[in-house]
Amino acid sequence: MSRLTFDITGMHCASCAATIERSVSKLAGATDVYVNIAANKLTLTADDQILSAPEVADTVKSCGYQAVLVSRTGMRSQPLDDSFLPTTEELIPSNSGLGFALGERPAQRRQLAIALVAAALLAYVAMHDMFAFKLPFPDLGRFNALVQIILLLPILLAGRGIFKTGFRQLARLTPNMDSLIALGAAAAILYSAMLLLIPHRGDDRHLYFDSAGMIIALILLGRYLENRSKHQASSAIRELMELAPATATLVDADNREKRIGAAMIRVNDRLRVKPGERYPADGVVEEGRSTADESMISGESIPVEKGPGSTVTGAAINLDGTITMRATQIGENTVLARIIRLIAEAQSSRPPIARLADIISRYFVWGVLATAGLSFLGWTLSGAGLETGLRHALAVLVIACPCALGLATPIALIVGIGRGAGFGILIKSGSALESAGKIQTVVFDKTGTLTSGNPNFTGLHTKPDGPFSEDELFAMVAAIEKQSNHPLGRAIVREAKRRGLELPPTQDVQAEPGHGLQGRVNGHTLLLGTQRFLAERGVLPGAWSPPACPGQSLIYVAVDGELLALLAAVDQPRSDAAAAVDALHRMGVKTIMLTGDRRQVAAEIANQIGIDDIRAELLPSDKTLIVQDIQKTEKAIVAMVGDGINDAPAMSQADVGIAIGAGADVAIESADIVLTGRQLMDVAAAIALCRATLGVIQQNLFWAFAFNAAGIPLASGVFTALFGGPSLRPVFAALAMACSSLVVIGNALRLRRWRPPQP
Repeated sequence: MSRLTFDITGMHCASCAATIERSVSKLAGATDVYVNIAANKLTLTADDQILSAPEVADTVKSCGYQAVLVSRTGMRSQPLDDSFLPTTEELIPSNSGLGFALGERPAQRRQLAIALVAAALLAYVAMHDMFAFKLPFPDLGRFNALVQIILLLPILLAGRGIFKTGFRQLARLTPNMDSLIALGAAAAILYSAMLLLIPHRGDDRHLYFDSAGMIIALILLGRYLENRSKHQASSAIRELMELAPATATLVDADNREKRIGAAMIRVNDRLRVKPGERYPADGVVEEGRSTADESMISGESIPVEKGPGSTVTGAAINLDGTITMRATQIGENTVLARIIRLIAEAQSSRPPIARLADIISRYFVWGVLATAGLSFLGWTLSGAGLETGLRHALAVLVIACPCALGLATPIALIVGIGRGAGFGILIKSGSALESAGKIQTVVFDKTGTLTSGNPNFTGLHTKPDGPFSEDELFAMVAAIEKQSNHPLGRAIVREAKRRGLELPPTQDVQAEPGHGLQGRVNGHTLLLGTQRFLAERGVLPGAWSPPACPGQSLIYVAVDGELLALLAAVDQPRSDAAAAVDALHRMGVKTIMLTGDRRQVAAEIANQIGIDDIRAELLPSDKTLIVQDIQKTEKAIVAMVGDGINDAPAMSQADVGIAIGAGADVAIESADIVLTGRQLMDVAAAIALCRATLGVIQQNLFWAFAFNAAGIPLASGVFTALFGGPSLRPVFAALAMACSSLVVIGNALRLRRWRPPQP
């Protein structure tokens, strides 16, 4: 199975997207088909054994559009044959009516300018009697009509793409917004031409050349402004792409420097990075010391110290000294490229909230055509006349705006997800964003999430008159713990190193997650872990009872079945844990802490940072069951915050899995949101951003539905017929339609000013 992404050209509205979706969804082997009108992307999951990319492209072409494959990735986000690192051009949406992309050439901009000037002159010629300034030639009806036709021609030339696409899609029985505009403008032009050809009628009847010309010009202007706004909305990815340096300094075996293009870098190349330059690839420092600005990845502005053995991230800024590094990841495999790919995929995803608009868009254009036809027949047959019927039908055709419906959700996703990336908040899908915007409960893992994850060793308590000296026993314990990656084990190994102890060899070390370790050292069998772990293996306190050690995490030690020691360590809460929990409380979110540690230790940490509830002495598998129980009993939308690895099952069970401090592995499968920094406040920031984005989507959908619900009846003359209310001229209907899309986009662009909540 592969995930395919195509660039689509020729789309103009949600109806276009719906047509492509319907056709591609019918292909055998195609699932999860989605067309993002804001990004002009088609994404789908394809069964490689049944469906090929060329077949998809041919299907899109049969619908009247063009599709170019720009991404093919495996279902676990691993690149396949030609991994996708999108270019700037691929991420810029294509324009439609103007027939050019956002990077339009000056000649095409001049063409639009000519159309607007011609439309203004056309409006003056047609309505000159309303102005104080009179025409410099005799006001003769047919001469006036000839001037209108001449001024109309450059407008039709500029908007020829609308007519070409509109009538082509109408002939295919898949009409789109261009079909509505083309039909309306063509009807106005033909009606006006007919009046001119009827003797004694053309001079004293109102012509609609001006309406047709102004409608086309306004549509072109609206699309131009719309695509400029889309360009701004998609700026986050372009800004990230521009961070990658174009060149690098290669160091050869003789330590000579050579300037090369960044695309020529190969794995294991030695590269030299001077102060102020960006790292050209991911790698490891071999020589030199410096600090790096990694805010483009982590969202944190504090410089990070770098020295021999330190890892560096491509596109980060080398601040102080000169660094010699060895490249380990290049091209599409760098952290930056993977983040760009993740954002692009997320921005092209479909959240559940968009489904209603998608369903309506499938039938929207046919409904508008029917409404326009009924309006025309109704007014004409009622005795109001052919001209009145035409005016209302034309207004209906041009005021209907499937664009606003189609843009309402994806444009907000593009801006919101892009804005989050700038703060180190990587939202992996539209569904994740929608769920995160509704979170009611946040469940935290304790160790390494709410706490530093680097506990300090506080003491070793041994049985009096035991068979081993303290250092000998400690070395044996540290030797076993060295085989573990548990934070308490690391604290013990660090203490053994500090004491200068030599660790003996070990055999048969086995770990039982959440319980402890067992292994053999110097012919002795050691059990290390919780009191329950030892008790289950027959080790019970005898004449010697270890001290209580309140507030400390404990490891019990048994050698050859006898309890001989107790090790204690303390893991301090993160410095920002209390502020993050407080921020969540202010947002109305309940907080729960899960831990395998003792209840007393958990309660003390919870009291320090203000956690609402704790669940302690848990096994890793228990965390998943608790998340499931909270979802069922409290009917709450639950987020699980962890490191994305040990907590993967619980994160998968939660409605939203949030991995914190995962900047080196942005493709954690269990996480829906990846926080590349190490700040707990980012959890509150992620939820706040998702709420803000979801709010904008809801506002946009409301506006799009309300505009069409009120605008179409107004244009059709329903209010005039029923209440004697106002009617709408076609030109003003076109202006309203253009503005509706701009309102939706402008509302989404407000997210570019979003800032994370402060402690």
